[in-house]
Amino acid sequence: MTTPAAKMGRRPVDSEAVTLRMHIRLLAAIDDWRRGQPDLPSRTEAIRRLVVLALEKDAKARKR
Repeated sequence: MTTPAAKMGRRPVDSEAVTLRMHIRLLAAIDDWRRGQPDLPSRTEAIRRLVVLALEKDAKARKR
């Protein structure tokens, strides 16, 4: 009995890669923010979290 070979590479996810440039001062501010987090997220994860925080804040402001 043979088993199928495992596929190589990343698992499919419901996401899309985004490439962007940021001013060095903005990156420094993001790095400062992430160093203040208890789990020290990666820069990419910090940007994700900051975007979510901004969107949640905006959604709350719109409900008023």
